[in-house]
Amino acid sequence: FQFDGDIRVLTQMMVDPAATEKRGGGKNLPLRRGEILDVIQFTNEEQILCRNSQRRYGYVPRAVMLRL
Repeated sequence: FQFDGDIRVLTQMMVDPAATEKRGGGKNLPLRRGEILDVIQFTNEEQILCRNSQRRYGYVPRAVMLRL
C-alpha cells in the first residue's frame, strides 16, 4: 500500500483487546489486539487509514478502534 501526500499523524488509537485478530490483505492493515496505531486519515464512517509500528499503512475498521 502506497500513501501519496504529506503524512501527518492526527492521533493514536488502540485496537480493541477484545477484537478478533485479522491478517489483513489488499489495502487492509493486519490487526493485533491491543496494538497502538497512528491515525493518518479518517477516511469514512467505517474505516480509518492507519500506520502500524512496522511503518506499514492500511485501512482498519472503526468498530475495532479505541481512543487513548
